[in-house]
Amino acid sequence: MEGFGYACAVVLAVVFVRAAVAKAVRPAETTAGFVALGVPSAPRTARVVPAVELILALALLAVPMIGGAAALVLLGAFTGFLARALRAGVTAGCNCFGQARADPISGLDLVRNVLLGLLAAAALSAEQPVVPAIGAAAVVAAAVAAGGLGLRLARTRLVTHPRR
Repeated sequence: MEGFGYACAVVLAVVFVRAAVAKAVRPAETTAGFVALGVPSAPRTARVVPAVELILALALLAVPMIGGAAALVLLGAFTGFLARALRAGVTAGCNCFGQARADPISGLDLVRNVLLGLLAAAALSAEQPVVPAIGAAAVVAAAVAAGGLGLRLARTRLVTHPRR
């Protein structure tokens, strides 16, 4: 499918821009969320992470192979940090998209990052920016919608029926 990898890169760039902007416009809340999660050097990290996410979004759009590789590294770091926090029993919200949730981090945050990692892996196949074929764009849109809906339903179930 012509442009499949680039369509994945574009979607992932949008996700990173949304996350970066949400963090950047509420710096105090972002810092507080990072502190609650135990992020090292939280005040500084709360300023650096949105900038890195914006640069990564630009890389995904301009040089998708490099952006995809960098996204895999960053998502791997985020996922590793969340996994350690889960094992340590951290009960703070993720703050991954700029707002602290009332519900604590969970395995669903790891699943979300794996799904985003699949987009990054697909972006590795895009040698350059191209206009995706309608079929490729439709497949990516359907996959993203299904993944997002599945995560939302699972999170709703987790919140309304927590484990005891």
